[in-house]
Amino acid sequence: MGSQPESTNIESATRRILQAFRSIVRELRLTSASTEKAFGITTAQLFVLRALHESPGTSLGVVAERTATDQSSVSVVVRKLEEKKLLKKRVSGEDRRRLEIFLTPAGERLSQMAPPTVQENLIQRIASLGSAERNQLANLLERCALPEDESQPMFFEEQPAGRRKGHRKA
Repeated sequence: MGSQPESTNIESATRRILQAFRSIVRELRLTSASTEKAFGITTAQLFVLRALHESPGTSLGVVAERTATDQSSVSVVVRKLEEKKLLKKRVSGEDRRRLEIFLTPAGERLSQMAPPTVQENLIQRIASLGSAERNQLANLLERCALPEDESQPMFFEEQPAGRRKGHRKA
């Protein structure tokens, strides 16, 4: 009658892990829907706007770094924001090979009036963990993640055509 079988402990831990995933996914889904309804853009787009607000005139690579996303995924989001006239690009005066990205006045207003994104909140929560804990969490999540050899889009942002599941590039 003393201790429970080990399989119950594993089951309990698995249940806790899945509950944590559900909680994170739910938060992402709900904030994504409310962001689109309130501001007419996705949370990924708002996340990029807020990154540009903090670091205007930066390059695509720096935006990717600031959003912890690969450059190709950020490029898709930046293109959509440019189409919505929320940001603009220009060639750098210092290095003609480099594009600088700036918010337009409309993009600036939107980034200032919107609350912090769920991605920003997750980054803060993860940053509050110790370095060893962050590395351990990253290693464990990577082991649990579904195998994927391509870069992933930003949360709740569509993948470009040709990169959707089952449509891998050669």
